[in-house]
Amino acid sequence: MIYSLTLLFGLILAPLLAHFRGWKPAALFFAVAVIYAAFGAISFAHMQIVLSHVRETEPTYHDTYYVVSHGHYMVNLGIAMAVLGAITWVQTRFGAMRYPALTKTLFWALHIGLIGSTVFYRVLAFILPRPRRYIDYPEFMETYLMISSWSGFLSQVALFGLLCLLLWSITAKWLER
Repeated sequence: MIYSLTLLFGLILAPLLAHFRGWKPAALFFAVAVIYAAFGAISFAHMQIVLSHVRETEPTYHDTYYVVSHGHYMVNLGIAMAVLGAITWVQTRFGAMRYPALTKTLFWALHIGLIGSTVFYRVLAFILPRPRRYIDYPEFMETYLMISSWSGFLSQVALFGLLCLLLWSITAKWLER
């Protein structure tokens, strides 16, 4: 539970501090990429420790859903944020960044959407019981599933908007020449 709360606070505080300090949009992406990658690696290490304690005589627990690490989600999000940060940094470096305020706004929409659709689930996984079948979930989980679904939609729209904005900025800089 401490791991999940630290992850959640880290994902909120790191980019928030960078934003308040007036850092460029690329720094926001890189700050979040480091947090995602670090916690993904910690998740991998944690699951290896858990698997090392599972005895070979307990085959029911060895390859089940409950001991599989989902750290690859975190690492993949870290890689994606780092790539977006690199693209944004290159645009800033070569003067192609046209709308830094809009880029920061889309970053926040993407980041909040990713927290709601992926990280929030990791926090709830330690607090609430997690049945194997969806029919066994309590009714109040429907609200959480709606939040998760809409957060995923928000992150997809923000990612599409961010990619279009980055492409527009590059095209506008190229046409100026």
